[in-house]
Amino acid sequence: MREVRLSGNLSTVPAAAPVLTALRAQAPGLLHVVDPYKVPLAEAVEKARAMADLGHPALLVGSTDNPAFDQRVAPYVAELRERTDLPLILHFPSIPGRGAPLCPGADAVLVHAVLNSVRSFFVTGGLAATARTATALGQDGPELLRSASFAFGTDGKTHEAVGARPAAEDGVELPRLVAEVAAADFDLAYLLYRHGRVPDRVLRAYRRGLAPQQLLFVGGGVSSYRQVREYHDCGVDWVVVGNGLETADWRDTLHGMSGRPGGRPGSVGDPAVPPGIAAELQRGLRRPVRSDPAGRQVYATNVGRLHELLPAVVTPVTSAEEVAHVLRTTRAAGTPVAVRGSGHSFGRQGLSDGGVLIVGEPGDPAVRVLDDGTAEVSARAPWYAAELALNAQGRSIPVLTNHLTVSIGGTLSVGGYGEGTITHGGQVDLVRRFRLVLPDGQPRWCSPTESPELFRYGIGALGTLGVLDRVVLRTVEHQRLTTIATQRHPSLTALVDEVGWMAQEPCSPVDLFSAQHYEGGFIATYGMRGGPLPRRLEGRAETRVEADWPLRSMRESRRNPADPSVHFIWADYCLSLPAAAEFARFLEAGILATPGYREGGGRLLMLGVHRPEQRPGVPFTPAAGLRGLALGFGLYFSVPRGDRPAVDRVQAMHRRVLAECLSLGGRPYLAGWYDLDEADLQSMYGDDLTALRRLRRELDPQGLFNQGLLA
Repeated sequence: MREVRLSGNLSTVPAAAPVLTALRAQAPGLLHVVDPYKVPLAEAVEKARAMADLGHPALLVGSTDNPAFDQRVAPYVAELRERTDLPLILHFPSIPGRGAPLCPGADAVLVHAVLNSVRSFFVTGGLAATARTATALGQDGPELLRSASFAFGTDGKTHEAVGARPAAEDGVELPRLVAEVAAADFDLAYLLYRHGRVPDRVLRAYRRGLAPQQLLFVGGGVSSYRQVREYHDCGVDWVVVGNGLETADWRDTLHGMSGRPGGRPGSVGDPAVPPGIAAELQRGLRRPVRSDPAGRQVYATNVGRLHELLPAVVTPVTSAEEVAHVLRTTRAAGTPVAVRGSGHSFGRQGLSDGGVLIVGEPGDPAVRVLDDGTAEVSARAPWYAAELALNAQGRSIPVLTNHLTVSIGGTLSVGGYGEGTITHGGQVDLVRRFRLVLPDGQPRWCSPTESPELFRYGIGALGTLGVLDRVVLRTVEHQRLTTIATQRHPSLTALVDEVGWMAQEPCSPVDLFSAQHYEGGFIATYGMRGGPLPRRLEGRAETRVEADWPLRSMRESRRNPADPSVHFIWADYCLSLPAAAEFARFLEAGILATPGYREGGGRLLMLGVHRPEQRPGVPFTPAAGLRGLALGFGLYFSVPRGDRPAVDRVQAMHRRVLAECLSLGGRPYLAGWYDLDEADLQSMYGDDLTALRRLRRELDPQGLFNQGLLA
C-alpha cells in the first residue's frame, strides 16, 4: 500500500467540525444512507425525521454511483435540507478531476481514500481534489470527514466504481495496513463488505490499532439489530445501513435495528401537552421541540432502563440563552422541568414525568486554556471532545471516567471518578469556577469567592440548584506515554490488603489506580504519567508503556453501547481503610461467591482516592468525610429487560451491600442505583442537606425545577 499522509492534526477536533465532534461523542451507533437515485425525496424526509426521533446524529446521502450529480443529487439534497434539521453527510465516490462531489445543503462529506484501489486517483487524488474544492468554498463548504476505505470480498460494483480489489483479511498484510491507517491523518476507517460480514478478527485488529480519536465505520448487508450489536461488540463505532432499510416496512425495521421494538411510542402513558407551551418554547430554540409521542418516547428512560417516564415536551438546547428561555417559560406556565445530559443515569435522574425535559445537545467543547493552566469548557460537551482539544494544546484532564461520551455537566452533577482519582480526587475536585443557569433563568458565575454557597452546592448535588453552562477545570501537562503496572491477587481481600501500602504515603505514590474482578482473578493496575513507577512495584508487577493511555483505556465505553435489551443496575460504594477491608471480606463471602452474582452478570471494579480530607470536597460525593485511603467498590449487574424477578434479586443484593456500607461508615455514589430513605440522607449529609434545601426554596419557591432525591 502507498504511504498516505494528509494535512491536518488528528489530535483535536477543529472548532468547525461539529459533525465529527457529534460522531465521536455519540458513538457507537447506527447511520442510514439514503440513495437519491432510488429513494423518493418524500421517503428520505420521513427517514430523516425517524432517525432524529430515535436519537441518531446524522443521515448519509450517497450511492456507489454518481451520474449527473449536479442535476439529480444537488436539488435532492437542497430540498432535504429545507425539510430536516438532521445533519446530512454526502457519501459518494470521488469523480476524477473533481474529487468527492459537493453541493449546497450538505453539512459534511465522507471523502474516501480507497486504499485497496488499483487506480492511484482513488487512493490519494480524490482527497487532494476535494480538499482544494472545499478550501475554495471557505466557510460555505461542508466539513470533510477523511476516510481510509476498504472493500472486502468479491465486489464487482465497487471495483468498477473505484478500482477496489479485495482487502486483506489476515496474514502480515492486515497489521501493516492498520498501522499505516493509524499513522496517517484520517478521521475514520470505513470497511465495506457488500455481500458478507467483515470478520471479527479484522474488526478487532482495526479497533486495537487505530488511533484513539479515529472512528471505525462498517457497512454492507446489515439488516438486523443482532448484526448491529455484533459489530458494536467487536469495536465498531458506526454501522452504516443502506439496502436493509429500503423496504416497505422500513419504520419497524429501523426501530428494531436501533434496539427499540416497534409500536412502543405512547406505551408509557400519554400526558397532555400543556396548551401552547410547546409553541412558546420553540420561539427561543434553534432545534425542533418534540411534543409528538415518538419524539418524547426516545427520552422516556435512561441507561439503567429501570424507570420509564414520558415527558410532555422535549427541548434540545445549545446555549445558556436557550436554557434560560426554557426555564423562564416553564416557570411562567407553572410547569415542572427536568434536565438531561447524555442519559447515563440509573435512577430517575434525567427523566420527566409529564413535564418539560431540557436536553443538552453535545457540540464543540469551546475549550479556552487560561494563563494559569486551567481550562474553560462547555458543560454540554462530552469529555472525549474536551480532552482531545486540550491534548492539542499540550494539556490534559487528570481525571477521566470510563464513559467519555457523557456530558461534562451531567458528570459534574454527581462527581466523576476514574483512574486519576487516586491523585486528584473526583472531576468535581478539579472545578475552580462554573457558570450556573439558575431556575429563574439568570446565569451566575460561582467560585469560592463568587457566590461561595452556590459553589459548594451547585455541583455534585444531582443538579438540584441549576443547569451547568460553563466550567473552569484544573488541567495538567499532557503526557503521551504512561507506564502501567499490573498485579494479580488470589482474592479481593488480598488485593485490598496489598493496596493499603499507598495509605502510608503523604502523597499518592502513583498517578493512576484501578482494580477489577476479571475472569475469576483480581487485578490491580497502577500508572505513572511520564515518570518511573514507585520502587514498591519494581519486580512485583507486570509492566509496560502505553501511548495515549487515558483515551485508549476508555475505549470500552465507546465500543460497547448500553444495550437497550438489558437493565443495567450499577452502584458504587466508598469506604476508608480499614473499613474497606472489612467491606471486601463481606463482598467476597456474601456477594461474589453467590449464584446471584454470576446469574446477574456481575462485575466488580475499584478505584481509590488518596487523602480525601485534604481536598475541599463536595458534600454529597462518596468520598466526602472520608480519610486516609478511600476505596470505591463498583458492583455492576445487567439482566434481560423485562425480567422483573432478576431485577428484584439484584436490587435485593444491592440493598444488602448498601446496608453493610452504611454500617461501616461508608457512602454510596449517587450516580448509580440506590435505595435511600430520609433517615439515610440525614445521617450522611446532615447540615449540608438542610442548607441545600434552603437554597433550593429560595431559588425555586414553586418547586418546579429538577425534582429529585435531594430536593
